[in-house]
Amino acid sequence: MSSPSNLNSYLRLHSDELAERILASYPPLHGLDDAPSPALSQMLRTPYPAQTLAIMGVAKRWDISRGAHVVAECGAGKTLIALGMMLVHAQGQPFSGIVMAPPHLVEKWARETFLTLPRVRVFLIDDMRNGGDPRQPHGVNEVRLRRGEIVREGLHTTLADLRMLGPKGWRKICPESSVFIIGRERAKLGYFWKHV
Repeated sequence: MSSPSNLNSYLRLHSDELAERILASYPPLHGLDDAPSPALSQMLRTPYPAQTLAIMGVAKRWDISRGAHVVAECGAGKTLIALGMMLVHAQGQPFSGIVMAPPHLVEKWARETFLTLPRVRVFLIDDMRNGGDPRQPHGVNEVRLRRGEIVREGLHTTLADLRMLGPKGWRKICPESSVFIIGRERAKLGYFWKHV
C-alpha cells in the first residue's frame, strides 16, 4: 500500500473510514424516513427535501443544545432553512428570533422573511444607540414589504425601551411571531462594544 502524497489522495484512500468516523461522532438527528414537523406546511414557500432535513435536524439540535450551524454553499437556501428552523422549533407558538447578517443582506433577510413565514412582523435594528444620526434610520424599526421593496413603517422604538418592556410587555404589543435583523457590523461595532 502506498502512502498518500497529498490531501486529495489521503481522502480517497481513507474515505470509508472517515465516513464511518463522522457518522459515529455526529449521528443524524433527523433521518430520511422520519416524518417532518407539520409546522413546515405553514411556510409560504415549500422547502426542498434536503432543506427539510436541515430544518428538522437543527430544530432537534436546539432541543438538546443552545446552538447549531448550517454550513452550505451560496444558493442552498440557508435563509429559508433558518426561518424554517425558527418556525418548527416554536412548535406553533409565536416566537421572536434575531438574525445577525452581513450588512448587504439585511434587507434581503427581511424580504425573505415576509415571503417565507406567515403572519410575521419584521424589525430592523438600525443602530444600537438611542439617537444616532438624525438623517439615518435609527433605533428599532418595523418594516413592511411594499411592491418588492422593504420600507420602514410601523413601530419605531429603541433597544432600551424593548428591554424595559420585557417578554410579557412585548407579547402585548406584538402577539405575532417577530424577527429582528441586524447587520453584523452594527452589532459588533456599537459604541459600547468591548473585547470579550
